[in-house]
Amino acid sequence: MVGTIKQQLYISGIPQGLTMTVTALNLLPPDPPKEWRATLYDRSGRERKAPFVIGPNIDGGHIGEVKMYGAHAFPSNSLGARLEILWKLEGTATRVAARSGDSDDGAVAYVTVPSGEEVEHPALKPADAEPEPRGADEKPPVDPNDPASWQTKLDALPPLPQLRAAEPARTGRFIVETTEWGIVQRPDYVSVLYQVGSATPLRVVSKVAATIIDMPDDALFVIGVNTKTQEIGINGVQQKDVANTLVSYLMQGIFYVHEKAFGWVFGKFW
Repeated sequence: MVGTIKQQLYISGIPQGLTMTVTALNLLPPDPPKEWRATLYDRSGRERKAPFVIGPNIDGGHIGEVKMYGAHAFPSNSLGARLEILWKLEGTATRVAARSGDSDDGAVAYVTVPSGEEVEHPALKPADAEPEPRGADEKPPVDPNDPASWQTKLDALPPLPQLRAAEPARTGRFIVETTEWGIVQRPDYVSVLYQVGSATPLRVVSKVAATIIDMPDDALFVIGVNTKTQEIGINGVQQKDVANTLVSYLMQGIFYVHEKAFGWVFGKFW
């Protein structure tokens, strides 16, 4: 059996007054078909079914666990299955009143994971760590920065569903996928692609350890809104302290660029 990959997804910060709903879970076409699976589960091990509401104050911000695995004992070498998670964000953000003499910077209040419900996330692996040794018969190392390593192409995604909402709203997506699986080997990397509207997406990428026990780092997401510019942004991180830092800046109306975050993806919110 080739093994299993479990990718944990969390929402760590969201503007107060907005509701985020997972609207659809789509198993994207793998090649070859039927040999691979990717399914979203909750903390209790139950398969999640859309639609459902997510947020930092719901189950510690847990969106779910994406479990990826082969459907039979010896699937052929493949990039495996991909799970697309479509979401919508709607409502009216709670604005923070500007102090006397201050300009309106469009800042809003934020909802974060309540104290006592925070999940301890694994530390980010050092970027300069030595590569794990491989046998002579094992597949060569994979470059996660090479677009050919991934089945999802950032510039070739289908359009997101259009909303007909009576109040400001926006759609987005996550796509969880892996690099190539070997016949008896797990993939080298896992990616969680994140996108808002038609903006160019980015990836949260995790290295997969050679053992069958270790899992990729959790992927945490922070969502920000500037009500003055009607702009929404989403950023992916792997450490909760980085997520907390991003939220603290968002409370000041600043989309902070953090060196340990994977980057902001922006879109208009209407």
